[in-house]
Formats: sequence, C-alpha cells, structure tokens
Amino acid sequence: MTGTGAGENSGIQAGGDIRIDGSAVAVNRSTATTGAPAAADREAAVAELRAAARLLLEQVRSHQDEYEDGEELVDAAERVEAELAEDEPRRGVLLRWLGFLAPGVAATAAVAGDVAAIQDSVTSLF
Repeated sequence: MTGTGAGENSGIQAGGDIRIDGSAVAVNRSTATTGAPAAADREAAVAELRAAARLLLEQVRSHQDEYEDGEELVDAAERVEAELAEDEPRRGVLLRWLGFLAPGVAATAAVAGDVAAIQDSVTSLF
C-alpha cells in the first residue's frame, strides 16, 4: 500500500489495470464497490460489474488458445456474464463459475487479476 502522508492512503495498485481504492475496485475502466453500498450505489456497482464481466469475456476469448481448457473457460465467462444480466444475480452461481475461471486463467496475469477483482465485488454485492 502506498500513502501520501500520515493517515492518508492513495489506494493499492494491484498491477496491470487493477486498482483498489477505499471500497472501490477498478478493473481496466470498470469499477465495482467492495463495501456495503447504498441502493443507488449498488445499482451503479452492479452495472460496472456487468461491464467488467463483458471485458473479462473478451479477454478470455482473445487468450483462449493459450489455455489448456480454453473452450470451457470461455463458456464459464459467458455464464458469468449471463448470470450478471439477471435481475437478481445468484452469488453462489457467480462464485462457482469465477472459481472455475481463476486457476484456468492464472497464466495470464491481467485476466487472473480481473477474475479476482470480480470475485471480490460479487462477494460484497450479493
């Protein structure tokens, strides 16, 4: 963690395009709240999480040939995106598919970091 002075915190840069600052997680250009957000904030955080899932799917598809189980990983990313599109996404379903994705994409640091950030957001939002 880096700080700018006594008691100040400028957040954590987790590498690549992931940044954790207070209760927000930024994945590339998408963010999601990691604390217990208010209803309006939760709605915005879910929208950002959906955007992050779309980006994750694009990344998994673009790296599909680099993964041993590339087709299955793309399928899992598609299931995450589809579940997040529901009115009431199911936390257990999301975490199960993200848990499947995490070790499969570990070879690509940026994608693995995105999966971890999305998992954290799902845990706090649902």
